[in-house]
Amino acid sequence: MDTTIKSPKEKFMQLAVNERLKAVDVLFSFLQNVNEKGYIAVDFYDGSIMYDFSTNRTTICDIDFFQKVPVINDRGTEWFGTKRFKAPEEYIKGSVIDEQTNIFTLGALIFEFFGFFSDEEIRQRYCNNQFRPCSYSNWQLNSESYQVAIKAVNSNKNERYSTFDEFYKEWKKASGNVHINTLTGC
Repeated sequence: MDTTIKSPKEKFMQLAVNERLKAVDVLFSFLQNVNEKGYIAVDFYDGSIMYDFSTNRTTICDIDFFQKVPVINDRGTEWFGTKRFKAPEEYIKGSVIDEQTNIFTLGALIFEFFGFFSDEEIRQRYCNNQFRPCSYSNWQLNSESYQVAIKAVNSNKNERYSTFDEFYKEWKKASGNVHINTLTGC
């Protein structure tokens, strides 16, 4: 019997792919609703997500920094949030923080759910103030879902999905018939 204590992230990554895909659906639904209500998710990251392993239920918490649109980055590089998931505009004073910013954040979270990153890759996010997706060889899902996630985290805001609806439709089309990336062996 393995008595090793695992972090919630380690336990989450050991869940079946379909369970993690369901958690992503919850995030899409939540962030679409936030957007429809005229708010922007600020300081939203994996620490804002609680997963109950006994019920396979995803709960969102820690949303006290969410703001009513329009939202402008008035803090520059000190804008709220972890450097592991921040969009480029979240480092630039005067930048508009909007739906496409939140699309980037969700894309980065999807990479966290289905990608593998070395400690050095994560350290580089902090050093360089820049999220970098994992390589396809470190991605658990099919190439179509990888390409959808890549578009979501494009450093050029104009090259990302313009709406959550568009992003979600492409994500579901790509991940709806998921086959596992044989390069990772997962």
